[in-house]
Amino acid sequence: MLPRLKRFADILVGERDAGASLLGRALQAMLAEQYRYQRGTALDVWAFGEIYRHWLHELRGAADPVAQAKIDETRFGALFHAEQDGYVDAPVIAFLRHLPAQQRLTLLLVYGEGFDHRDAGRVLDVSADTIAARLIRISATLADRLSDRPPAQAEAIVEPLYPEGLGGSP
Repeated sequence: MLPRLKRFADILVGERDAGASLLGRALQAMLAEQYRYQRGTALDVWAFGEIYRHWLHELRGAADPVAQAKIDETRFGALFHAEQDGYVDAPVIAFLRHLPAQQRLTLLLVYGEGFDHRDAGRVLDVSADTIAARLIRISATLADRLSDRPPAQAEAIVEPLYPEGLGGSP
């Protein structure tokens, strides 16, 4: 599970060194607070959630959390270099880098890690409906990128899919 947690931390902060540092601090906190783990909870869901919570806690303690959460383009791109053939998909990396952190993490948890919407929601502390709404927004953003459609049209398409009262905010 450690390589999966490392990848999550790397993508969370946007670079390998800072990801390794975050993972180390989060693992120390998990060991010190292991009593927070509840029997019956999938260990990977709990561990991913603890790393995410640790990152949020550190952001809240920063003088400028928004600046702290920004991702450097070059370092983020280095996370996706294929070591075997050296192939880099620059448009995909650019698309991922420009997604808001919560959408990028939702994509990683659902499609990269194979979590269902409920477990991804547990990690990110949101409802399964919010996870579904984020995935729809990501799809709309990708469609906009591919079709050069203005973003305002995408909002008109996405919002009616989730009527009022279906869960937390995306």
